[in-house]
Amino acid sequence: MSRVTVAPHGSWRSPLTPADAAAGGTRLSGLSISTTSTGRRVWWAETLPAERGRMAVMCAAEGASPVRVHPSTAFARSRVNEYGGGALWADGEQPFWVDEDTQRIHRAPPVPGVLEWEPHGAITANPPALRSWRFAAGQVTPDSEWVLCEREVHTRDDGTPLPEPVNDLVAIPTAIEAPPAQHVLVGPGTPGGGDFVAAPTLSPGGTVLAWLRWDHPHMPWDAAELWAGRFAVMDGVPTVSAARRIAGGSAGAAPHGLDRPVAACLPEWSTDGRLWWCDDASDWWHLRHAAAAGLPAEGAGDTAPLVVPGAREEVGEPRWVSGGHRYGFTGDGRVVFTASADGLDSIWILDPTTGERVPLPGPRPTYVEQLVVDGSTVAYIGGTPTTPTTVWRVELDDGTATDLRGAVAPMPAEWISSPEPVTFPTGDGEQAHALLYPPASGDHVAPDGELPPLIVRIHGGPTAAARPELSTSVQFWTSRGFAVADVNYRGSTGFGRRYRDLLRGAWGDADVEDCIALALHLAAAGRVDGGRCVIRGGSAGGFTALAAVCFQADRGHPGAFAAACSLYGVTDLSAMAADTHKFESRYLDGLVGPLPGAEEVYRARSPLFHAERLDRPVLLLQGTEDRVVPPSQAEVLVDALRRNGVPHAYVRFPGEGHGFSSSGTVIKALQVELAFYGKVLGFEPADRLPRLDL
Repeated sequence: MSRVTVAPHGSWRSPLTPADAAAGGTRLSGLSISTTSTGRRVWWAETLPAERGRMAVMCAAEGASPVRVHPSTAFARSRVNEYGGGALWADGEQPFWVDEDTQRIHRAPPVPGVLEWEPHGAITANPPALRSWRFAAGQVTPDSEWVLCEREVHTRDDGTPLPEPVNDLVAIPTAIEAPPAQHVLVGPGTPGGGDFVAAPTLSPGGTVLAWLRWDHPHMPWDAAELWAGRFAVMDGVPTVSAARRIAGGSAGAAPHGLDRPVAACLPEWSTDGRLWWCDDASDWWHLRHAAAAGLPAEGAGDTAPLVVPGAREEVGEPRWVSGGHRYGFTGDGRVVFTASADGLDSIWILDPTTGERVPLPGPRPTYVEQLVVDGSTVAYIGGTPTTPTTVWRVELDDGTATDLRGAVAPMPAEWISSPEPVTFPTGDGEQAHALLYPPASGDHVAPDGELPPLIVRIHGGPTAAARPELSTSVQFWTSRGFAVADVNYRGSTGFGRRYRDLLRGAWGDADVEDCIALALHLAAAGRVDGGRCVIRGGSAGGFTALAAVCFQADRGHPGAFAAACSLYGVTDLSAMAADTHKFESRYLDGLVGPLPGAEEVYRARSPLFHAERLDRPVLLLQGTEDRVVPPSQAEVLVDALRRNGVPHAYVRFPGEGHGFSSSGTVIKALQVELAFYGKVLGFEPADRLPRLDL
């Protein structure tokens, strides 16, 4: 540090501009490895900021730089369960993707000089109505003749909408010419069918199919069952027979003496043909496997032992999106897996025969989005506290690790704040968790004795977790002198089933209590200025932020948060329950309570009906085309703030929906938020910002 500037927290000049922060929001998904005659190829989908976040298909051949699959109009995104995922998979040199605009499955054209493919085109026919057939999580059979995948059907054959979409598993020929009808393998009325079926996973020999199923009102992290059945193609027709439940669900509770269902997730097949999965029967989502290769017996998984007994870590994850992978198998029988503990991820190589585990060679990631294995090659999407999330390829034979995207940190290391796991006391004698990012600067310090302001960030979900990655949306604030705390309130994942269930019936209560407890804890520890704590979040996180400021006085802590920022935050729980998609249509039954019986609880926890209690400054950032949280809900809060004489700002973004996609919108939102904090917390930002009147 050659020259140090003494300046108040929040007023530090940062090398990370709002434009840099917006550009750092690239997301990666759809990771897979395919084996070809010339080596292994790694595939993924990558958001393009210049294309409003659309996801391009990328491929890296062995020893080569990644290339974008042509044509340039190929964008991969599934809309199954609205959240999508699993939109890209590959078979040798042939990639398949779900087209964002039509939701038809396409095969890609050649990449000049890199790959040799057959002509590209759609392998699924036009549906009765646009996007009324949706696909995800595909896998190609060993003979390359069929794609097995998730399907979601929204209309009848005549194009009229169904009362509720139908989720099933189908087999589709890989040939492009005259796409035929899709063959239903598992669906309503078949063994193993239900309100939801997902994650079709075919054994190495192609003879056994495994999948997950669950029914309303459960979510998959509440009571998903693992099923399997024999797969065969008879006279040109793919079928599944002898289907049976292997583990999980309500039936899986009794062998463990549980009074709640078991949630299975992440089915995979090892190279020796045994079925593996994770379930939470022992509290933590960890690995189990069948005793022998092939199709397990009915309920055999209920008594399968844990692969790593006693580990207070989670391999499993909540199934928000399709196509996720957190572990895989090497050619010599070892398992490479991701584990989450204390809010941080790590990757391990386990020898199942000896129980010995060692870290994966290369960087030690704290965040892993996906992980796949083929032979001695491991690929994962992940990042460390000081390096951006990117695509890594690790060769176990020689321990080399290669960043396939060549990702570069957005600023020098001395400006980057690393997360510190924090555990703190909260209500009902419980403990909650957070990741604390202290202020960090290469050339600024605060005046002696000045503590930093705190931004408490709320993750979405709410059944999710804070991402312990190098995030420009965090570093934007820490490099300007803020402390940032990503709170994993009760109900967050990565801390076991018991912790996850602490939010059941308590959303809008336990999460709010935890956020307040975190701010008070950090202030009492002398880490932050207790008089300058703010809370912010988007969507479900915006609901918690607004509820915290709305109800903090009722909890005896009127000054816990000095202000709140809500980005398209939910304000009315009843409206959210009434106007949502199939996947989440019964979500609030568990989080709040079934309607209509719990109607008073919904109203009591909704900021929309208690806006008169908002007595701290509030910033509302809202898209004009938001159908989840219409602008009218935000405007009710604005009217109440005006009547109460509370400083506030309401900024509308034309054309934006529930979640901001335009880089210009993200830039302006950051600028407005910084200006807002400067006004309410009493500092002058170094940035040139738009005028904001409160």
